[in-house]
Amino acid sequence: MRQIDFPAGSRVRLTATARPDCGLHRWDIRVLSTGGEARMAYGSQIGGQDLDQRLEIPVQDVDCSLEVRSAHATPAGWVDDRVFVEDDTANQLQIGFCDLGRPGARHDDMLMNFTFSGSARGA
Repeated sequence: MRQIDFPAGSRVRLTATARPDCGLHRWDIRVLSTGGEARMAYGSQIGGQDLDQRLEIPVQDVDCSLEVRSAHATPAGWVDDRVFVEDDTANQLQIGFCDLGRPGARHDDMLMNFTFSGSARGA
């Protein structure tokens, strides 16, 4: 899981991509107020035929954080992926996820690219 600052007045555009050979993943994002109260939640499965997804998270009126996680499918259910920060600036964050137990796994098997506009967040 990864926690990301989401300042009041900023807008977030998310692009999630998956490599075609890395299996099925599930990603989840919760928008939390500074007090930890969930304001909204998003999630989706990615992989197989669906390799590119986009999401706009609306402007919030108070400072928040984004709680981001990803998991991969196994015969026994869902298992959390390893998280790797690929790029982190005030207006953009790229987080890679993967199943390190999969032969040929790469840090960006499933990549989430967050672009922030409006109020810049602290990197």
